[in-house]
Amino acid sequence: MSIRLARLLLVVSGVTAIAACQRPAVGSRCTLTWNRADGSIPPPTPSTAQGDYFESGNIGCDDLTCIVSPAPEGSKYGSCSGEACGYCSKPCVSNADCYSSSTGLVCDQIVLDPAFLATLDETTKQRYLGEIRFSSYCVVPRQ
Repeated sequence: MSIRLARLLLVVSGVTAIAACQRPAVGSRCTLTWNRADGSIPPPTPSTAQGDYFESGNIGCDDLTCIVSPAPEGSKYGSCSGEACGYCSKPCVSNADCYSSSTGLVCDQIVLDPAFLATLDETTKQRYLGEIRFSSYCVVPRQ
């Protein structure tokens, strides 16, 4: 084997090993996009959230999902880091999918708010939600 080929294999295997060892974004802090043109409703924080605030398409997260959940002050997800009051999440089937031992997150259902759903026309609901009105995601354990 030539030295050039051996070096290439060494570099490729090193990059592959590093990629395999990187932690997932689940549990990392993220900023929930909050469109409040008139400034009347402030964005939710872990201390003010009445339920889970879910945003899909958030580019700050590997799985494009940012959530702000109610959490007690002093807990891992109970405070904000600047504007980053949320945490990255992803769809899950079990707690193992959420890396619970390191993130503290659990797999639980998120149910879409019926009042919010009532504001959407049928075309919009079908376009973005289909028949799905709830799903399981990695979230802060319920109190």
